[in-house]
Amino acid sequence: MAKTSYGAGTIFRRGRVWYVSLWVDGRQLQKSSGSERRQDAVLLRDQLLGKKARGETPDIIAAKVTCGELLDDLLAYAEVNIKPTTAHVWKLCIDPNVRPFFGHLKAASLTTAKLQEYRRKRVAAGRSEATANRELSILRTALNRGRKCTPPKVLMIPYFPMVAETNVRQGFLTEEQYARLRDTLPEYLRPLFVTAYFTGVRLGELLSIEWRQVDWEQGFITLDSERTKSGHAWAVPILEGDMETWRKWAFANADGCERVFHHDGVPFKEFRRPWEKACAAAEVPDLKFHDLRRTAVRNMRRAGVPQVVRMRISGHRTDSMERRYNIVDVDDIRAAKELLQPRQEDKK
Repeated sequence: MAKTSYGAGTIFRRGRVWYVSLWVDGRQLQKSSGSERRQDAVLLRDQLLGKKARGETPDIIAAKVTCGELLDDLLAYAEVNIKPTTAHVWKLCIDPNVRPFFGHLKAASLTTAKLQEYRRKRVAAGRSEATANRELSILRTALNRGRKCTPPKVLMIPYFPMVAETNVRQGFLTEEQYARLRDTLPEYLRPLFVTAYFTGVRLGELLSIEWRQVDWEQGFITLDSERTKSGHAWAVPILEGDMETWRKWAFANADGCERVFHHDGVPFKEFRRPWEKACAAAEVPDLKFHDLRRTAVRNMRRAGVPQVVRMRISGHRTDSMERRYNIVDVDDIRAAKELLQPRQEDKK
């Protein structure tokens, strides 16, 4: 490989083709002249040096940036500017899934076809289209942040093939199913279960609650703003009956644990297997824990709790999100029929 140095740039040959190498903003750039004539490489080098002198080098910088670098930048940003729970979710999506597939690719070479290939791979692995949407949206966020840099690290963002999500879950838990599942669950899961069933608070927000947040005298729990998805603090009531009973059980068995929800005094985060086993035994095998949130909103609505209050209890910030859980079921139809039937009979 022959080399010839010309000031700030280097010209060298690989095989029969001449290349140019120079440094731009701390990055080494190598470009092929595509020619076997050294003079063509000299012209290319002079063009690149001219761009560098005039500050017209965003395309040169962007050509070297990888998707992995952009994902690193996004995680570094998230550590300081995003809620810890959201940053943790981003990292869980990026490290095992997004980075292995895209990390080595140059952002400038990213295409819609490559994004579609990722989606097909994830769906083939048993993941939902919604999951692929979430993971691709994280990559898109990383690219958008790269485009806003000075100089920009990304010049063009490809079209992202997002799939319409029409599979909104409609699962609810009836009172009979609730009692059956409560009695089937291991004791250490019952305090968490009944609290979610009656309040609709998100799982992550429930698991972060500490005993200092429980006001036994007033009968409510205060959720700290730094540990909620919305970043707002609010209070939820401790209802008499199961909720109060199992909260007292959790306190009696806390063994010094600061967290309200624990297993033998140790805070827990993952309980998929005992949950699935209990759901199967209680004849609700397809029930997801998040369905309790939907159930709580529906039950509060049926009990006549005003929308603004039930939104406050469950932690919804917009009525559009709360309306998603107001799915009409058979019992609602029956209730409507009972109300409307007398009007028809009066007309006879």
